[in-house]
Amino acid sequence: MLHEPIIVKKEAFHAIGVSVTTTNEKEASTEGNIPQLWNRYFQEQMMHHIPNQQTKETFAFYSNYESDETGTYTFTIGMPVSSLKDVPENMTTLTIPAATYAVFTTRKGPVAEVVCEAWEYIWKWSKENKRAFTTDFELYDERALDPNNVQLDIYIALA
Repeated sequence: MLHEPIIVKKEAFHAIGVSVTTTNEKEASTEGNIPQLWNRYFQEQMMHHIPNQQTKETFAFYSNYESDETGTYTFTIGMPVSSLKDVPENMTTLTIPAATYAVFTTRKGPVAEVVCEAWEYIWKWSKENKRAFTTDFELYDERALDPNNVQLDIYIALA
């Protein structure tokens, strides 16, 4: 069970990573693209090819929402960067606007389990709270090194 989120303001920032366009319906089926993108990110050691890194943490961004959680969106795995120069050909750039976020912290557990649980909670929570559907993100820091015992923060942009 998740606790009530804390509210934080963040300045705009840039990121570079690898992206896929998908829907939650597709991701709930066996046709999901997100697990393959994570596999590619780690197998190809993409974190070592992102230029201008500002941090060693990995982020998963949800952006370009078509509408709400039922529409298409872009899922990007990447890192915050100081500049969008020298972007490798197979990568995409992202500018995350300044926003106020509700920050949810998952319980500790297997990554797929805790992330799915957290999003189910967030979808229920957002029925009574206004999401902006601009850019949301998951932050994988030192608490997320062991995929079987992960804890992460999910930042939801507020309208």
